[in-house]
Amino acid sequence: MKKYIIIGLLAMIGIVGAQAQDTLKVEPTPTTREVAKRLYNEAFEMYSVNSTDVAIQLLNRSLEVDPMFSEPYLLKARIQYEKHDYPATEKTLKTYLAGGGTRAMDTVYFLFAKMYSETSKVPEEMAALNKCIELNAGYGEAYYTRGIVHFEQGDYEAAYSDMTSAIENGVGTSAVFNDRGSCQRMLNKYPEAIVDYSKAIEVEPKAMYFCNRASIYAKMGQNDEAINDYTQAIVADGKYYKAYNGRGVVRANLERYEEAINDFTLCLDVEPGYTSALSNRGIAYYKIREYNKAVADFDACIAAEPHNGNTYMYRGNVKEMMRDKQGALEDWKKASMLGIKVADRYFKDNCN
Repeated sequence: MKKYIIIGLLAMIGIVGAQAQDTLKVEPTPTTREVAKRLYNEAFEMYSVNSTDVAIQLLNRSLEVDPMFSEPYLLKARIQYEKHDYPATEKTLKTYLAGGGTRAMDTVYFLFAKMYSETSKVPEEMAALNKCIELNAGYGEAYYTRGIVHFEQGDYEAAYSDMTSAIENGVGTSAVFNDRGSCQRMLNKYPEAIVDYSKAIEVEPKAMYFCNRASIYAKMGQNDEAINDYTQAIVADGKYYKAYNGRGVVRANLERYEEAINDFTLCLDVEPGYTSALSNRGIAYYKIREYNKAVADFDACIAAEPHNGNTYMYRGNVKEMMRDKQGALEDWKKASMLGIKVADRYFKDNCN
């Protein structure tokens, strides 16, 4: 009898044990914030792999679940900005602010500034950048962006100051050194500009940076250094046509006209419509008395830019050397009408 009782008890223990092992664990119901965060994380993953439309859908769902969760607004605005949907960007950011958002306010105003920049709303852009820097005095990108605005407005001292603040606050890109170098150039601080362009080249040896440094060497009369930098620019990017033109100008100034003509021709091979190279080649042809070729280049310049008075003056000079007095007078008169004062003097001195 005891045997059966023991077996029965063991069977019951086995059943209880089995029931304990098979019982599902009840998870607590996730909060709305947890659900919103999960959707946001999924959206961020989609954004990271460039599935921006899916990311926007997930962000909208996240905000439906928890409208007070800030991250979805910020990521949504960034995606809209990157998609160039500026009205939507502005709406998202303003909705965030209207809802009492307080997180990452410096980033919010920086996004406002970038959006206003793209839509050419300069006063609004500056106001947003000033607010961003007021909120976060260490926001390097905001200083850099404001520096660019100052530069475009011709306030090179303010631009230089902002570029310096950007560098001091961790923006060590090649672009910021290059742009600060351009501020120095506009302030006629040529040695300082050389230093900044050199730093830009150290970070990233781009053709444009070599070209910019070369232009300063040329202004300083360091022609060998200028030619070397223009050549380095061409090595870095054989399609960077401005380097051929710049090197040609230096060689022309050294009266190495055949080499200059070759450089201007190489420039035009890459960029046939670059009128600066056409005009420069025309002048070089004039210097070596290849008058017909000079006139052909000036004709092409005038066809492309009919309101450039200098070109008419140059062509008039060539026609004078070709003993085409009437043609020269007509070109000088046209140049004078377009505001070239020296051409007016040429016309009056030769019209009788």
